[in-house]
Amino acid sequence: MAEAAREQIPQIGVGIVNLKGKVEAFRRHQGHFYTRLIMPASDQFSSPITVEIRSKSSLGSNDEMVSIRAKVGGYRKRPFRFTDKETGETRQVTPVVVTLDAIDE
Repeated sequence: MAEAAREQIPQIGVGIVNLKGKVEAFRRHQGHFYTRLIMPASDQFSSPITVEIRSKSSLGSNDEMVSIRAKVGGYRKRPFRFTDKETGETRQVTPVVVTLDAIDE
């Protein structure tokens, strides 16, 4: 039975990440929890990494250390024109939004 449950949980692979950090805040919106997680900086001169993870249930309370497996997703937003101030060149830029969805284990 345990093997069957283990097979349903996606293993680390393309688009799956492990995240470990401290819950800074969370909110509820349209039946989902959105948890802001702070992870350690890569060195003493960098800012901490901050991400937001969507989940069906609470991932933890404020200031709690958590480990989460999440699926990476994303989408393109509407393109817009951008003028480079140094060169004067006008280009079209398409913003990309990265999403993280917690995998229920």
